[in-house]
Order: sequence, then structure tokens, then C-alpha cells
Amino acid sequence: MLPRMLRFRRSELPETLNVAGRTVAVVTTRRPTARGVRLRASAISGRIEVSLPARGGEAAAAALLQSHHDWIAAQVAKWPAPTPFAPGGVIPFNGTPVLIDWQPDHPRSPALFGTSLRVGGPLPLLNGRIERWLKAQALADLEPVTRRLADQLGRPLSRVSVGDTSSRWGSCAGARSGEGARIAYSWRLILAPDWVRFAIAAHEAAHLVHQDHSPAFHALNRQLDPRAGEARRWLARHGAALHWVGREI
Repeated sequence: MLPRMLRFRRSELPETLNVAGRTVAVVTTRRPTARGVRLRASAISGRIEVSLPARGGEAAAAALLQSHHDWIAAQVAKWPAPTPFAPGGVIPFNGTPVLIDWQPDHPRSPALFGTSLRVGGPLPLLNGRIERWLKAQALADLEPVTRRLADQLGRPLSRVSVGDTSSRWGSCAGARSGEGARIAYSWRLILAPDWVRFAIAAHEAAHLVHQDHSPAFHALNRQLDPRAGEARRWLARHGAALHWVGREI
């Protein structure tokens, strides 16, 4: 819990806070169009985000952190727990718990055996090996599905890629160009069940036809995937936890 008599100098705000048993980063951003100070506890980034106007606002932000300490503690307490890539740890893969079976003499390239992910090599390189493997699995799963949907809709598609975005699960750009659209996904979708991934692919494929969220878009989206609404509810309930997979704190 934040100290009730928390005080900061006008020119400074804390870089971290100890709250709800966690050390949480405080990230301050100035926004030229902001008229005041805003406070957000992000369950995805695991940070307290403070938005300031173009000039000033530090004193108001410090007061806001102090007056909202109970609210901050309540929000942080609801955040998912980190799920690091550690020997003996369990991570989700395709919606199923998978044990990380690391031994130094195992092959260095990760390989799935039932519900165990077998991987070897130096322990300090374990995080990178598993993350690269998950990204490769995500692309191998999502690219053929996306291209099949694009062919079904008769729309050109130039590229499918994966990254580590926190603001959206998928994006579609360049749908109006004659060269074909570019669709990108969060690699963390490979951690979710396959029907959830398909729902995101169907959503982005529908944007190949409708570059908005109009009734026509939603009708096409439901046509491509009748479980679209169910997938949105699943991600609203479980999506934040996917962003904590591979995170130490």
C-alpha cells in the first residue's frame, strides 16, 4: 500500500511504487493536447501510467498518486501473476498448460512433446529460445489461416507477420492498395486456444473488405466466424494474463 503521507518534490515523480506486494514502475508521458493529469493502472504493461499536459502538472500528479493510493493498490492486486520462462515452469500454449522441460543436454531448439516443451543449451539463453520458438509457432499457425480467409474473400494479401504489441491483437493496413494488405498479429495469440486465434484472423480478414467497424463489417465478421463474440469475451477475461507470460516481474 502507498504511504498515506507520500510527498514528492514538484519537479519529480517516483520511478517506482511498492504496492500490493509488487514493485511497480511509474511511467510519465507528456501529451501536448492534454488539459490535465490522468492516471491509469495498466494490467497489460504492469505499470502506473501518468499523463501530463505539455507543461507543468507534476504537483497535481503527485497529489493524484497520493489520493488514489487505495485505488492503485486494488487495481494492482487484480493484475495477473508473472509466468517466467523458467525450468519447471508452466506456460500456456494453444490454450493448454505446457511444462518447460529444460536440461542442459537437451537439444537447444525447443520441441513440444505432449504437454512438455523440451529445450536445452545455456540457461541464460532460455528466454530468447522459447520466445523465438513461440513467435515461429504463431506465424506458422496464423499465416496459412489468414491467407485462406483472404482467398475466400477474393482480396489480395501481401504480408502476414507477428510482433509483440500491447494495444491490439491484430491489425490490417494497406487494404485499399492494389498491392495487397499487410496483416500483423501479436505472437501471444499462440498461447490462446485455436478458436480464439481464428476469431482474430477472421476479424482482420473482414477488414480486407471493410476498413471500419460498420454494421457491414460486423456482419461479415460473424459470417466468417460465428464465435467472434465469444472470443472477444475470452480475451477480455484472459487476455491480460497472456502479456505476463515470459515476464519475470
